[in-house]
Order: sequence, then structure tokens, then C-alpha cells
Amino acid sequence: MSKKLSEDEKERRKIERQLRSDEKAVQNEIKPPVDKYGAKILRILREEAPAHPEIKYNSTYFEERFNVANITIMRATSKLRKNHLIKDKQVHGSYVIDEKFEDFYTQHYSEEIQKNLNLIASLGGVLQQFKNTPLFENVADLIYLLQPEIAKNDDVFSSGRVIVSPQMEYSIDQRNWDRVYEAIQKNHKLRFRYTKPYTNNEARRTVWPYQLILDNGTVYLFAYSEYADLVLLYDLNYMTEVVVMNEEFKLPKDFDINNYSGGGRLGAFKGEKIEKFKIRFTGYAKDWIKEHKWADDQTFKEEEDATIVSFQSSQFERVLELLLSWGRQAEPLAPARLVKRWKDEVLAMAELVKKS
Repeated sequence: MSKKLSEDEKERRKIERQLRSDEKAVQNEIKPPVDKYGAKILRILREEAPAHPEIKYNSTYFEERFNVANITIMRATSKLRKNHLIKDKQVHGSYVIDEKFEDFYTQHYSEEIQKNLNLIASLGGVLQQFKNTPLFENVADLIYLLQPEIAKNDDVFSSGRVIVSPQMEYSIDQRNWDRVYEAIQKNHKLRFRYTKPYTNNEARRTVWPYQLILDNGTVYLFAYSEYADLVLLYDLNYMTEVVVMNEEFKLPKDFDINNYSGGGRLGAFKGEKIEKFKIRFTGYAKDWIKEHKWADDQTFKEEEDATIVSFQSSQFERVLELLLSWGRQAEPLAPARLVKRWKDEVLAMAELVKKS
């Protein structure tokens, strides 16, 4: 008897699995997952098409833009139609986003999707600091793939309630980015010329690429230089004749630039010497500094009208920049070379004032 029940149980579970499989197949037919080309099409229709009514965004256009077969575009757009993301018929020869929330669609527009859209809007705001970079483009494409419903909401990337204030824009040599990124993915060495004015333009660099670092409008390659026997930062826009070599390298465990800042938290800058800094802040700055972290180990000492911050860092030049940015509200106390550099800069500025 127990054996018969066991066989019945197996049969029941088999039927349940088949029912779930059939249900999933039906659901995928009604509302199939959007593929990567569909996500790209949605993003182009949302972000580019409104500004270019003269262009016909049809299957031929996307076939040529993505360099894929026409059947690939037809499959992608078929899925978009079944999800009610683009209209069934083209408008003036172009695919068009279906912005209407029809009864069928609103039934599937769940609370979870609504929450995701709000999250994406805020994420988009944060990502604005990386606009005009391949990183932004890749993440934006991924967001459209994971949550294609964002195409229903105009300007979703600027509608978040959590955003980053206007930032310095990036200007990136796309070819350099692609080659450097390829080398990083493969752990392959890079060879290039570095063309900054103070460098020897005839010399070729061979480096081990560790990281791409986005910082204040500039993209840096953080890499080990075989010539200098040091880890250095290279501005991507000053690299020429970039070649991904076939030779691999072993990525060290401590490759992260954060391991080279001496505890400092002031952006893309590394130094060989860890120093102890001490700065007195007055006015508004004395309260501001207590809410911001310049270094991992910073401590504060309160005076009647001032706050003295002490910390360790190897980011000397960045410390100097921020010190000067606070004008008369910041006074360096240590190390001695920071005090000297600060005085030299202040005196030089005073001379400019006299001449003006």
C-alpha cells in the first residue's frame, strides 16, 4: 500500500511540475522577457528619437545600427509589442513607445515594479555624475534590460528624488577606454605612448592595468609600470597607440588604489610617503569638517573658536588643494612642508592681487 502511495505521489509531483512548466511557457508567450536588443531599442526610442523626428527608427535602422540580422530585430520588437512597451503599428515609419497604461498592462504593473521604478529613478540621478562615460552607457542599458517598464516614464533618469548635483563632465577617448577595459578583463599587459607635455613622447610604456578610476571629470588608468617599477596613474586621454598585448600578468591581491592612499579619502591620487597632517579650521569650516571624512583615522580637537583635525594620508597634493579651497578658514599646522607650500601659494596669490 505504501509503495502504491509513493508511486501516486511521484506521479502527482510530475504533473505539478508539468503544469508549472506549461504555465511559465504560456506566461512567456503572453509577456516574454525583453532581450538585450529590445532594451537598447527602448532606450533609443525614449532618449534619442524625440529629438530626431527626421529619422525613421524602423527595423532596417536598428539592423544597421546594431549590425545584426533583421530577424534579430523582429524578435526583439515582437517581445516589446507583447509587453505593451511599443505600439503595435509604426508611426510615420518608426517604432514608438506605447505610453498608455492600458487595462491589460496595468493589471501587470505591480507594486514591486512601481518600487523598482522609483529606485531606478534615484539610481539614475546618482549615475548622472558619470554621464558621457561608457560606464553610464553600460549601466543604463542594463537598467532597461532588467526593468524595461522605465520606458513608460519620461525622463526617468532625471526624475529621482535622490540625485547628484551637476558635476564636471567627462570627455573620454572611447577607443582607449575599450582597449584598456579589454586588457583589464583579460589581465593582459598594455603598451602605449604617454603624451603629456612633461613626458618623453618617444618612450613607450608597458604596464599591468589594475583599475579604471573615474574622478572629477577625468578617467585614469591605475597600473603597474614595468619601466618605473611603480604603480602610477595615467590619464586616459593622454594615452596614444594603445595596444593590448598577448602577454598575461598576475593580478596582485593589493591592486586596489585604496591600498595606496595611506588612509586618505581624497580621490584619485597616490603618494609614496605617508604623512601626519594637522589643520586648524575656523568659521563655518570648523563645523563642516566634523561631518566629513578626509581620512580613515582622522581625529578632532576642539578649541574655543576652532576645530583641529589630525590624520594620516599619502595624498599630499589633494590635501593642499582642499586646504587652499577653504581660504582663511583653514590653517595648516603640520607637516612642515605643507605649511611651507601653503605659505608660498598664499604669498604668490597676494602678489597677483597687488598686480591686478
